[in-house]
Amino acid sequence: MNWDYGKIRKNGWDTAFKRGWRSWIDLVAVCFLFAFIGVSNSSQIAFVGNVDTLLGADNIMAPGNMDILQEYIRNSALVKALPFLSSEMALDLFDGLTRRATWAVRIFALNMAYIERNPGEVVFNLIMAALITLAVKFLVQNVASVGKNRYVMESRFKKNVLFRRILAPYHRHNLIPMLKVMVAYHVTIILWLFTIVGGVYKYYQYRMVPYIVAENPHVTWKEAKKLSADMTRGYKWKMFLTELSYIYIWILTLIPVAGIMVAIPLMESLNSEMYFVLRSRTDISRKNFLERGFDDIPYVKKDESEKILTGEPAFELKDISILPETSRINLRSSYRLSDALIFFYSFAIGGWIWEVIWCFVQENRFANRGTMYGPWIPIYGVGAVIVVIGLDKIKKDKWKLFGVALLASAILEYATSFVMDFMFNSFYWDYHAMFMNLNGRICLAGILAFGIIAMIAVYVAGPALMKLKSRISDNLLRSILTVLTFFFVIDLIVCIIYGFNSGAGVGGVYGGV
Repeated sequence: MNWDYGKIRKNGWDTAFKRGWRSWIDLVAVCFLFAFIGVSNSSQIAFVGNVDTLLGADNIMAPGNMDILQEYIRNSALVKALPFLSSEMALDLFDGLTRRATWAVRIFALNMAYIERNPGEVVFNLIMAALITLAVKFLVQNVASVGKNRYVMESRFKKNVLFRRILAPYHRHNLIPMLKVMVAYHVTIILWLFTIVGGVYKYYQYRMVPYIVAENPHVTWKEAKKLSADMTRGYKWKMFLTELSYIYIWILTLIPVAGIMVAIPLMESLNSEMYFVLRSRTDISRKNFLERGFDDIPYVKKDESEKILTGEPAFELKDISILPETSRINLRSSYRLSDALIFFYSFAIGGWIWEVIWCFVQENRFANRGTMYGPWIPIYGVGAVIVVIGLDKIKKDKWKLFGVALLASAILEYATSFVMDFMFNSFYWDYHAMFMNLNGRICLAGILAFGIIAMIAVYVAGPALMKLKSRISDNLLRSILTVLTFFFVIDLIVCIIYGFNSGAGVGGVYGGV
């Protein structure tokens, strides 16, 4: 194999700029899209960030709000208990994390009263949001880079590659294998970078992994790293010199508009070209090179504008179905939509009756204990649908179902309490006086009670309702569900317009709001 620096640069240039203005614009659009989600040159990502600044999108929280949170952190018992963590260090860490989850900061900034009531919860939620954002960003960027590489690789052979080809590798059977390989790839490179010299060596040794995955999303990490090592064997120094010869492109990337319009498309095309040069080696195993069209010559002339990839790939590029089934709830369950409505209304109304009776026994008075005005409490209905239908596939394992039900009920109850607090400055229950409570939103006794109710719902109430359903005609059942849904929607609209139920026995509204 002949490593021709000039030919690599020429083919990269032709791929980026000599396939017509439309192809160039498409490639620029792809590069901008991936810069927007963080899969591109750092200077171009900064450019996109500057656009946010110009639009005012970086104005995330009023100073007064941040003062409350900073004061809470300074006086936090945890910060005072850790001798190695000063309040200033804690504030710097908090500031660094929240800058990575500005979406969460913007949301909390909408309700100053909530921040004043719950500074500790806000700090915790912002930290968790930042960590989740980092994890999701890492995973999304890893998978997204595969689509970017695939688009650029196809651009080498075809004049006008469809924009949607960035989605080509993302068949439902490909996502997990791709994610495993790309995560392993980046983690390996990061760990080797601590050795400095070893990091540089491994960077070039595994340089082709993202392109191998773009051609063959089914490849394993073991296969991909071995193939990349075989491809780059004896050519790492030449790869380094080739990239060093791009220095004028690196300088151009520092110029925002010129970088996105010229430098980044050219850089992506040149990197792709190196893959195809190394791919042409005859002394390596070719079993993981699935696309026979990539063996063809690149598109370089105008009269080749109709050149297309030859041969069908071994994986399903075009079968990218994202349409869910509409006749059944897509929860891997045999239950139908009508069953979900039956469970929802049965438990929502049953929960309301239980709450009313409990209130009468405890306080010797009648009170509408629902968050809405009608005789239903939606959290009971939603919980029933989650455990009866969502956990249908694991109901043979009673302990597993009980554990998952505990977790689901805790999340549902906490989320409901949080939404009512944050959006409406109101509360419908308060567990601060209960043993082992979390911010007064959930407590151990409540979670255990919901776990027991979930078991009853799955093994007793659910089957009983299905048996009752079989005895009712379809027309009558449809009429009942239609009437209930009509009144429920009316009730919901009234709540949205005039506010949720705030009568006696249903918590209350926080003072000063």
